[in-house]
Amino acid sequence: MPWPKLFQNLRSTCETELAETFPMQVVCAWIGNSQPVAAKHYLQVTEDHFRKAVQNPVQYPTELACMESQVEPADGAEPAFCGPMRRPAADCKSCQPQHLPLRGVEPLSPG
Repeated sequence: MPWPKLFQNLRSTCETELAETFPMQVVCAWIGNSQPVAAKHYLQVTEDHFRKAVQNPVQYPTELACMESQVEPADGAEPAFCGPMRRPAADCKSCQPQHLPLRGVEPLSPG
């Protein structure tokens, strides 16, 4: 059975791959469509995007900072890479979960 919309699917894959490397205005000029058309009809979210998002430690800097070891070495020596960068455990208060109110981001309407 032939793949439905073969050339549209190939174009979508190509545009998605190019968008990973080049600015959108360049990709759209090469492919021949506008940025709104590309975003609505051609650009895809790939498994690689999800994989990168899960592995991206920049998204959770506070949690990662609090996971650092706070235990002093038995002999009292500082590891060479920590030294002045080591923080006392008291600095990690920001790691406590912050609960947000159960409402949307829009301001509440009167009534």
